[in-house]
Amino acid sequence: MPLSFERALREDLDRLNFIKTQESKASRRKPKRVGKTPAYGTLYALRNTRMSIREGALRLVQIILTYKKETTGEVKKYIVCPYSWKYRRLKRGVKKVLYAFDMKDGHIKSFVQVNIKKVALTDRKFRPKWPVEIRM
Repeated sequence: MPLSFERALREDLDRLNFIKTQESKASRRKPKRVGKTPAYGTLYALRNTRMSIREGALRLVQIILTYKKETTGEVKKYIVCPYSWKYRRLKRGVKKVLYAFDMKDGHIKSFVQVNIKKVALTDRKFRPKWPVEIRM
């Protein structure tokens, strides 16, 4: 019985040594990137949308919002600089609203928190034009 165990162990070790030698012979080329990198830099997302918006405001970086318009129901992406949260009285009650500067249109827009579907932070910094009111 011990002979068969030793033989099996030796075969396994031989396989592992063979795999190691083959990996060391393999070329170490990095894969080429196809296409351009996005203009907004690297992205990372947090689970909670409010936390990631707060993180973007504290770091003074632009964020990408995926937002569902309540009137038309279409889903759009916006690259914005977050500035403040306010409670506003809307047609359907009081809701928490994010005010942010839209980089594409060049003016302040408001986003209802309930309709913000996804938030991603970018590496692009922004210089605030007004005081950023989102704090810890």
